Amino acid sequence: MEQHDTVRPDYAVIVGQGRSGTNWLLDLLDLSPRTHCRSEANELAASPLAQLPSPIVRNHLGKNFGEQWDRAIALSALRLGERDRIGAHPKAYLYEPLRWLGGTTLLNKRKVRQLLSLAMPGLGESEWFVSWWLASQDALKRAFVVLKLNQVLAWAEWLLLNRPQALVIHIVRHPGGFLNSWQNRYLTTQDPEAVKKANYERLQQIANSDSHWAKRFGDLETMSVEESELWYYWCYAAETIHGAGCDRENYLYIVYEELVADPLAVTEMLYKKCHLPWKIEIERKVTQSASSSNAIAIAWRNKHHQSMSI
Repeated sequence: MEQHDTVRPDYAVIVGQGRSGTNWLLDLLDLSPRTHCRSEANELAASPLAQLPSPIVRNHLGKNFGEQWDRAIALSALRLGERDRIGAHPKAYLYEPLRWLGGTTLLNKRKVRQLLSLAMPGLGESEWFVSWWLASQDALKRAFVVLKLNQVLAWAEWLLLNRPQALVIHIVRHPGGFLNSWQNRYLTTQDPEAVKKANYERLQQIANSDSHWAKRFGDLETMSVEESELWYYWCYAAETIHGAGCDRENYLYIVYEELVADPLAVTEMLYKKCHLPWKIEIERKVTQSASSSNAIAIAWRNKHHQSMSI
């Protein structure tokens, strides 16, 4: 079956864990003038995605989840939020003179939005409908919607099994690279005990609903914070999503290290899967975005080898 070569998916959802390349994938797809890219709208209080059931365990989603999901997607496709990169690139739906003059850039600034909300109340929220003065509403409805949703493994699994017209783009990073980046870029800003406690609660919820994973986890209370992070955010999440999607046409599996090694080939394949035109200008921008990524991707290996030699 070669459905993906003839029929464009209705929308795409980028899934994975933090520190694994999800932001980069969204940026690469944002280069196309035909995409409407949204970043972590589920983390915004005003977003309908934030009202959906917890994305940790699929059997907790409820029988009405399909209706809730479709409505949330339909609304998200017509909105922007404070986590989005508004006007970073030309779009078929944005009014280019306004973007070129910096009008879209102003929307990235919270204080400016608060001031504008005196006349347009919606801009005072964390997410708002795209205004008529910013974009063509008809063109926006024709845009290819891309949603980046980190750490939503239950939603991703459900989507793969129940919405074949939606493309799930799953990026996974080597656990060594993931853990190194997580330790340096996230854990240093948090209370390790609080992180461990939150991970314990998630793992316990999973163990209570799945005896297979309960056995694999073992004694949760003896885990270090690093072990709890790897078991939940890397092992359980990655295996659950890949297991649901590995034989499905609406699943695209991307290895972070392969994207780093050959970003042009992987991005061109991604654009083909999404039925987006591949142009020289996009190729040039992809090359620019990848200039320093290879050094970053292998830094953890160099660090590990140095520590082993001491």
